[in-house]
Amino acid sequence: MFIKYEEIRRLADSIREMCGNDDDTFLDTLDGETDALDILGKLIQERSEVLGYEATNKELAEQYKKRADRMASKADAINQTMKHLLTAMGVKKVNHALATVSITKPRWSVEVVDEAQVPTQLKITTTKPDLRAIKKHLDDGEPVPGCRPKVGYEGVTVRIK
Repeated sequence: MFIKYEEIRRLADSIREMCGNDDDTFLDTLDGETDALDILGKLIQERSEVLGYEATNKELAEQYKKRADRMASKADAINQTMKHLLTAMGVKKVNHALATVSITKPRWSVEVVDEAQVPTQLKITTTKPDLRAIKKHLDDGEPVPGCRPKVGYEGVTVRIK
């Protein structure tokens, strides 16, 4: 959709001069002279559709995540069944036409049972700025070294009637 912003701006400025602060007359006249309100209507409809698609896709992603988790659990169960079968057969490895199946040595990992007892040289310490506290200081007019306020962009609010 190609929108002629400059043309709309030029006509809007001209119409505003004629109408003054009467917003209803201004918008009615602008609607008659440009397609700005028609474009706005199409954008509102498109936004609603896109938000619907977004919600649907998030829901599908959640469903697919649950499905993938179920498939991973099923694959783990199949692996355990193959291990039991090989154990019952009394072998550690089978060269099958479809694949080679082997029982592997158990892998080990670390389980921390009391973090307070772990020596500090074996800990990772991370620090990061407390953005909420910094914002409060800046809101109160207090300078914070290394920080400054960052103004975002103007937004758009759409309330569907």
